[in-house]
Amino acid sequence: MRLQVLVATMRQTDLKLVEQMNLRCDAVIANQADRDEVVEQDTPHGRVKMITTPTRGVGLNRNVALLAADAELLLMGDDDVTYRDDMPQMVTEAFATNPQADVLIFGMEMVKDGAVFETRTEPARRLHTWNAMKFGTYRVAIRREALERANVTFHQAFGGGCPFSAGEDSLFLKACFDRGLRVYAHPYVLGRCCKDSSSWFVGYNEKYFYDKGVLVRHLFPRTAYLMALYFGACFRRETSVGLWKRLRLVYAGVRGGKRLIPYQEKR
Repeated sequence: MRLQVLVATMRQTDLKLVEQMNLRCDAVIANQADRDEVVEQDTPHGRVKMITTPTRGVGLNRNVALLAADAELLLMGDDDVTYRDDMPQMVTEAFATNPQADVLIFGMEMVKDGAVFETRTEPARRLHTWNAMKFGTYRVAIRREALERANVTFHQAFGGGCPFSAGEDSLFLKACFDRGLRVYAHPYVLGRCCKDSSSWFVGYNEKYFYDKGVLVRHLFPRTAYLMALYFGACFRRETSVGLWKRLRLVYAGVRGGKRLIPYQEKR
């Protein structure tokens, strides 16, 4: 089986990411910049294609990479990840030894200021909607045949560069479950992810809570108001937004989520 890493990135001018990320297999790099361009290059470890488009939004960017993918196995990637040398062999082996799995979610070391502060990994087990919403896309690998059969893509209204600041990874996994794909955790650690900065997170402000309400509406439409209590009631230590205002913002997001109405700051 052949593996491709699908990288979502921005403002790249060359293929330096191949070395920075330690990409030792085929890759498709979806690059959002100020031009239309396709660059292909053979490396000692595989073929890399970088598709540059003057678009915005991480969901759209990931879909560009998906459309160009042609390998049996696809690993979603971010430009702040550095993979281990043996990653391609280990991911391929993981799918070979788990033929029942359509999707595998791997581990990752989280790095800040040059030091590992957390290793996110799970024991081998089957995952379901209620225990898989915490995983980021950069840990997800999937069989392309299963993805195409289920017709799963990324929502283009959620995530960095989109009207709603995050949640495209949770919506992607939810779509996998809803369409019958079998999702498993695997303990192998892919590499390291640098968390020194974020392209979308600017704090637990009013927009954050409104956007969470919109996301909950799309993740759990039947129980959205009940699930919204979690985001409204939590984060009191991380935010200056008061409890009742948090609840009002989340519930406003649930209501606005039906028609995807973006947050509008009151002046």
